Amino acid sequence: MQFTIQLFNHLYKNLPPLVPESVVLGMQQALENLENNSNISLEEIEDIMIQFGYQVWAWNQAYKYFLTAATEQFGDHFLLPRLSDELRNRYLSFQTYGGTLQDLHSGRPASFFTSEQRAELCERLVEMRQHVKEYVNRDVVGVNQNSYLAKVEEYKDLLEKIKFNLESLRNFVEKEEDGSTLVSEINAKIKDFEHSLCLLGSEMDYEAVCQAQDFFVGRKVELSRMKGINIPMQIDFFNS
Repeated sequence: MQFTIQLFNHLYKNLPPLVPESVVLGMQQALENLENNSNISLEEIEDIMIQFGYQVWAWNQAYKYFLTAATEQFGDHFLLPRLSDELRNRYLSFQTYGGTLQDLHSGRPASFFTSEQRAELCERLVEMRQHVKEYVNRDVVGVNQNSYLAKVEEYKDLLEKIKFNLESLRNFVEKEEDGSTLVSEINAKIKDFEHSLCLLGSEMDYEAVCQAQDFFVGRKVELSRMKGINIPMQIDFFNS
């Protein structure tokens, strides 16, 4: 449970600029309550995180959009001056072979660099990310504030569609038999999607949300066909 509270604290401490003050204060109060409540369950903590996840997801996604764009545009500007001459030359060679800054984040081209170069590169990448973040923080409250807020609204609209699809799944569940395999699978999938809003799960897959109900309609047919497959046939030899 402590790890989950730490995730919640990370979500709170890394809120992007201009998140409404009411949301910020609400998260702060919720964290204080969690840290002083030893009787709360893990599920209750996750439910609180999900509640705030719905409120901050659009802001986090919009901020991530600007952060990604700034990294692509200015990443090398912040990175190259901080590299040693040897590593800078190696990195430029890496780029001539088609390597990108994004590739470095993935860790895939590790074999291109020596262990010493990788150690230096990791440190410099952390510094570079911090400089990019500071640039974006200034940008989204300054020159590009309107664009940033417009992007937040775009993600809010997307969130409404996500919520609509999740509500459709819940309505689908209500028509199924309680305790069935299908109900358990659907509820678990809904929880997975909601976990994606607040660091408890992997990145939200919007297409998967949209396709979930069709998937479970097909899953229902599959489970219906499987019923009785493992029931042995009984033959009454005396009356046959």
